[in-house]
Amino acid sequence: MHRYFAQRLATAIPTMIGVSLVTFALLHVVPGGPVVAMLGLAATNAAAVAAVTKELGLDRPIWEQYGIWLKRALSGDLGTSTEFHVPVLQLIGPKLAHTLILTAGSLSIAAVFGVILGITTAVYHRSLYDRAAMLIMLIGASAPVFWIGLLLSYLFAIRLGWLPAMGMTSITGDASPMVVLRHLLLPAFANSIISLAVIARIVRSNMLEALVQPYVLAARARGLSRTRQVVVHAFRNVLPDAINITGLQVGFLFGGALFVEVVFAWPGIGYLIYSSIQARDYLTLQASVLVVSAVFVVVNLFADMARIALDPRERVG
Repeated sequence: MHRYFAQRLATAIPTMIGVSLVTFALLHVVPGGPVVAMLGLAATNAAAVAAVTKELGLDRPIWEQYGIWLKRALSGDLGTSTEFHVPVLQLIGPKLAHTLILTAGSLSIAAVFGVILGITTAVYHRSLYDRAAMLIMLIGASAPVFWIGLLLSYLFAIRLGWLPAMGMTSITGDASPMVVLRHLLLPAFANSIISLAVIARIVRSNMLEALVQPYVLAARARGLSRTRQVVVHAFRNVLPDAINITGLQVGFLFGGALFVEVVFAWPGIGYLIYSSIQARDYLTLQASVLVVSAVFVVVNLFADMARIALDPRERVG
């Protein structure tokens, strides 16, 4: 286990170095260069430009600039937002928490409904229910999340008026758990559709194999109830694969949440990236991309570790 963790960590570190290089280059390709991006309208002041250039070491060779920037980033200094005039880290912290809430909600919906659909379609194999559910899952797995989000918003928020279409709290500022939950349902469901379809199809396939295994046939011969045959004997052997595929969806759901946030105006880091692009707040954009990439790598690392811990057969090396 420790050896596998070391191997995965060894692959994650070069990934993060590559991400840091790309993120560092982001400011150097914007119009006017990094100083203009940092100062905004104040870039017309030659003295201010010279002072920032010297302070950040931008008059040094590019590799030294990267070293200075990386040292600042590792110490938590990601710059100051040119739009909000506060340290970028203060902006990103709460937004990242909101994105993780959306990701957790999406994962819960995908796991619960994916497993239920997978089991029931396997039990009623080749029935009208099975064919209809698999057709819907195929369409859901093929559709982009933002398109699904727009359809759900139009149907449940605009046409039916059952759920709020935007934001995370009510217009009165109420942020009680139930209010947040009502706002969470649509974006979380939209983000979960593709993963739900993947989990359902994998569970269904494995359940079909498990239901014809000798231990299930023996349980049936002993007169055990159908529920006990399916849940206790068949699904218990399918559970490790269900957990594996669910763990693999965590990183995907985190990435999908960034797009869903824009559709539903969910105040997460994806919406912050979108707002930063519109406002040309390049420092916030740069820091957000760096943090998102780091979280994505860490989430995938821990998902892999959880998968290996639950199913040692997957262990390599």
